[in-house]
Amino acid sequence: MKELKCTACGANDFREENGVYICNFCGTKFLLTKDDQLKVNSSIALNEDVVRLLHKWNNDPENGKKYAQLILQIDASNEKARQELQKYNKTQQNGCYIATSVYGSYDCPQVWVLRRFRDNVLAETWYGRLFIRLYYATSPTLVKHYGKKKWFSNFWKSRLDQMVNRLESKGYESTRYIDRY
Repeated sequence: MKELKCTACGANDFREENGVYICNFCGTKFLLTKDDQLKVNSSIALNEDVVRLLHKWNNDPENGKKYAQLILQIDASNEKARQELQKYNKTQQNGCYIATSVYGSYDCPQVWVLRRFRDNVLAETWYGRLFIRLYYATSPTLVKHYGKKKWFSNFWKSRLDQMVNRLESKGYESTRYIDRY
């Protein structure tokens, strides 16, 4: 069997329960097809997952950002979750602005890979630090003006996906990451 990758969040950590594969990161439920591909299990009511996450959020408001991210992966139209992430993203000082805009979260596997590269490679050289400064000087404005445009997201997503895949093939992990700086 080939390595499985969650189509909702990109994680590759699953557990199996009664023939259903459940992503340990976002909780999305999948069935495995004959060709070892994951297919969202439409027979499972995803709304019950949203209700469960909203309940957890109400009991644990300190982790609201985490629950909002998980809810949006299940139901992208959930307004409460979207507002929570917008509030968080406005306070984020060191964000990967374009990647966060494209993937919808500062804390997702693809952005963790890019942040590791930023902190472990780019930040170690003068020209890498210069790139980081230029990026942080220009990208917030780009995202502000174009971040909600479909063409902007499509343009950057294919490029970022390629970069993330290249970095993962070089050993960069897509596990939870805390910024070094």
